[in-house]
Amino acid sequence: MEQEKRHIDYLDYLRVFSALGVVWMHTAVSGLRAGVTRGWHFMNLATSLAFTAVPLFFMISGFLLLSDDRSLDWKLLLRRRLPRLILPLAAWTAVAAARNCAVARDFSPLYFLGQLRDALYSPILVPFWFMYTLIAVYLLSPLLRAGLRETGEKGAPVILGLIGLVSLRAMLLPFLPAAWQHWLSPDLLRKLQAWGGYLLLFVLGWYLGNWKRRVDERLLLAVALVCYGVIVLGTWRRTVAAGEYDAMFQDQSAGFEVVLAACLFLLAKQRLDRPCRLLRRTGLVPLLLPVYYLHAVILMVFYAFGIDPLRTPAIAGLTLLNFLLCWLIAKTLASLRPLCYVFTGIPYETAKQTCAWGSQKREKKA
Repeated sequence: MEQEKRHIDYLDYLRVFSALGVVWMHTAVSGLRAGVTRGWHFMNLATSLAFTAVPLFFMISGFLLLSDDRSLDWKLLLRRRLPRLILPLAAWTAVAAARNCAVARDFSPLYFLGQLRDALYSPILVPFWFMYTLIAVYLLSPLLRAGLRETGEKGAPVILGLIGLVSLRAMLLPFLPAAWQHWLSPDLLRKLQAWGGYLLLFVLGWYLGNWKRRVDERLLLAVALVCYGVIVLGTWRRTVAAGEYDAMFQDQSAGFEVVLAACLFLLAKQRLDRPCRLLRRTGLVPLLLPVYYLHAVILMVFYAFGIDPLRTPAIAGLTLLNFLLCWLIAKTLASLRPLCYVFTGIPYETAKQTCAWGSQKREKKA
């Protein structure tokens, strides 16, 4: 049986920030593609920050998994950890497939099963790609943990150097003419970006989470602001030049966004490592996995009713509404024994104590 680990409070803040960022990104897509206006600049400011969400999620997962010697246990991985990812993915894929049947007005078993079959090869909804990649990286976690434990601090300069090299390449590419970009794309660097570079983010999270020295916060803020400014201005300039939204500076797997995410990670680690009463009372953090799935499904429902905001206030309002609905639905699912584990990945007994309706009352009574 797994032993209970010490709760790391600053990760809760990063998780909630990242979840909101993901919902914002997917809600703002149409507005960003509608052309550069005065309101577009506000969307760009928010989206450039929101794009740190995915690297932060991978860093958090990498830190937690690769810091735990139990990650060496293949049985634990196959019996406990992977099912908590795969079962919700299968359940929400089935929900999305049913939604596609309703849109196509074809409720035949053959059409529904065809949707599930296609989901084996590519996500049924675009945001689900994250879970496909995360599951693949989880499968490598025992090997990664063994390698990091063996190399320890001695191997840190080499591994961090490789991660930095990949990000440096991504930083330089947007500034080069297309004819010159191939000089920064040697086969070695392309191969280092396994799984689109997300494997490196997983390892980077382990280094950042276990970093012992305190980093000067003024330096972190300065680097973060420089990266953020470059992302915002670069996205604007490339979008104007191309005549359509260009997100090259907002690369989630390497480059300026990764450096910005690393700065946010360290700032949260140094400044926010304290519990948040609101997060505990709402039980939000354990529910962020089903919230991630749900937001994509709810967006499809909004689109079906013709709700696709193009202005910043409407995007912000719809983001918050979507997030609230996701939390309410996920909390309800976590309160129903037959549905809890399948749709949330949380064992029902755990949900009763942490995130189901009435969990706080039971905790106070105990």
